[in-house]
Amino acid sequence: MDEEKRQRIIRASIEEFGKGYALASTNEIVRKAGVSKGLLFHYFGSKKNLFFVAFREATAKLQEKLLACYEADKENTPGDVFHRLTRLALIKLKLFQDDPTLYQFLAVAIQDSPGDVKQELQTLIDTAAEEGMGRILDGITFSDLRPDVDPVKAIKLIQLVMDGFQQDYLRRKDLASLDWDEEVAEFTEYMDILRKGLGKQGS
Repeated sequence: MDEEKRQRIIRASIEEFGKGYALASTNEIVRKAGVSKGLLFHYFGSKKNLFFVAFREATAKLQEKLLACYEADKENTPGDVFHRLTRLALIKLKLFQDDPTLYQFLAVAIQDSPGDVKQELQTLIDTAAEEGMGRILDGITFSDLRPDVDPVKAIKLIQLVMDGFQQDYLRRKDLASLDWDEEVAEFTEYMDILRKGLGKQGS
């Protein structure tokens, strides 16, 4: 398929599936993309397959942008676990704000998909996260953690907080209009609470 036409279909799919898997209409997708329904199913086979193609491309796009932003200022990123993961989360939130349609789709995809689809999505997410986090955690230090805190569990707890905040953020209406400074301040406050609980006194 012509790449420009293919990208129109993917973008229209991302917009339509952002309503939820069950509510998404292939009729609306072909209307927005300006293609025939026959062509859509010829190349993508089914609604489910189109959904997975759109999800993989959206995930890859997020991963690419995230790592590009991270690598751009990697030398100035502190090595300790709190600063490293806080910076990662703030980059993701800013990317959400810059392209809310894409990230609304990613959020709804997990929340509203049928059980069998959700399981396959989770496998894709886990694989992408493992690959990306390997680069982001390279050279990370745990010197600010209390001696009795398991570093692996600390990372998992921080990620759970990050994921929860991210889901809350994505559930809000009109991401582009949110006060960015206010969002950063709120998230930083949560991370400071974690730092006080997991970190050495005075760190």
